[in-house]
Amino acid sequence: MSARDCSESISSYREEVVKIDNPAVLGLGQRLKFLARDSTMYGGAAAISRGFALITFPLLARHFSVAEYGVLDYFLVLGGFLATMAIFGQDSAVARFFYEYEETSKRRQVISQSLVFQLAFLSVLLAILWFGAGRLVNLLIETPNRLTFFKIVLLQLPFYLLINFSQNILKWTFARARFLTMSLGFSMLHVTLLVIAVLVFDAGIRGVLLVSLATSSVFGCLGLFFVRKWLVRPKDLRRLREMLPFAIPYGVICVIGAFSPAMERTLTNSLLGTEQMGLYAAAAKIAMIIMLAASAFQIAWGPFSLSLYKQVDAARTYNWVLKLFALGMCVAALSLTLLAAPLIHFLASARYSGAVWAVFPLVMGLAIQTTSWITEIGISISKRSYLSLYSHTTFIGATLLGIWLFAPAFGILGVGLGVLLGQTAKTLIASWLAQRAYPLPWKYRPVILLVAATLLFGLAATWLGRQFGPLVYQLGLATGLITIILLGWTALLDKTERVQIIAFVRKRVAARA
Repeated sequence: MSARDCSESISSYREEVVKIDNPAVLGLGQRLKFLARDSTMYGGAAAISRGFALITFPLLARHFSVAEYGVLDYFLVLGGFLATMAIFGQDSAVARFFYEYEETSKRRQVISQSLVFQLAFLSVLLAILWFGAGRLVNLLIETPNRLTFFKIVLLQLPFYLLINFSQNILKWTFARARFLTMSLGFSMLHVTLLVIAVLVFDAGIRGVLLVSLATSSVFGCLGLFFVRKWLVRPKDLRRLREMLPFAIPYGVICVIGAFSPAMERTLTNSLLGTEQMGLYAAAAKIAMIIMLAASAFQIAWGPFSLSLYKQVDAARTYNWVLKLFALGMCVAALSLTLLAAPLIHFLASARYSGAVWAVFPLVMGLAIQTTSWITEIGISISKRSYLSLYSHTTFIGATLLGIWLFAPAFGILGVGLGVLLGQTAKTLIASWLAQRAYPLPWKYRPVILLVAATLLFGLAATWLGRQFGPLVYQLGLATGLITIILLGWTALLDKTERVQIIAFVRKRVAARA
């Protein structure tokens, strides 16, 4: 999506949607349209942002050696993990309690009390990490200048917190234009400074990390300016005391989730070496492309689903979304895997060709994980956030076990299989627990069959490709993609749903014409 398209999307949204920011008052068709429009808008922002970010992948992959790129990726991932630790589930808590109140004054108290807590918690965390940095970084990775790299990462944490905090408020209050400004502006400035640093000044790893620090500081301050009207002096800590029991389990969950990429790389480095860690990082970059649409959906899904759950027909809407989303993610997983080899050669170089074998399990793991955003809605509705701890603990255990078992035999493919095992186990456990916490009439069977068929075709193509060459690999993936599209259209959707989708598409095409 171009910037012009994104701008036009904003304009049309203001005319048609901003008048009604509560999907609960809409019918099924308009609810899906509301969700699709929000996802499209945020997807446009995500696509542009990640499109800019995608420029950095070939830039950095070609500028650094495979081993150096692995080290850089490690510290970037570590920064994401520490930022998640600093936030510690407060964004999930605020999202849940924000919609508990209709009065703006109470919503301001929820937001402001949360920010005070986050800043206080971050101060303690930073003090511990800064003074213990020397010993900690020595345990993590062996590389020159590792202490300097780690301290630059620490300096970014306050600004990452402010960026996350402000973007969430803009999302919850449907301030779409400012949200897009934050998302797109950050990416544009970051990529511009990065290109200058690498191409003009021949910056090393430290220079790349300093660029991230500079960009985050600018937009952390800008975000705080955008949401200043929502910040007030906390009157008391009553709402914070209500939020903390909900936030703490989610904080642990988020930390576990963010820890996973760092854990994967640490274990890969330990079992296979720094160069293989670099190949895995390249495969992970390609796999993350699937998150373009998925992350946009997640942004829109949170406010949409929580504003809807009290309606008698909410389950019907949820099932529609689940089926369409699962079909889209399965098709996207096979499509991206089919294009992985040329993408790696084009974006990086032939030095990274070995990364292709880890792409499908990583992509499919992400596809399976994203469906749990829908199926575990019952946990958020019931406010029993601690239940997610069980699924995330399962994820960590299954992933570690899988990598330990598969990596020595299959290399980075084994690492990918370990991650796939963990994501699958997590999704199954989370969905089961959510159903026990808040029962909903899900129609799981066709979705499970579709996902299982996608796994079968993808893994079979990967195994055959490793045995008989790239041509067999590509033919297997292409066959699987065609089969999944046909299977999804005929078996996943019933006749009424197919007719409704066709009518909706025709209406949209006619409107565009």
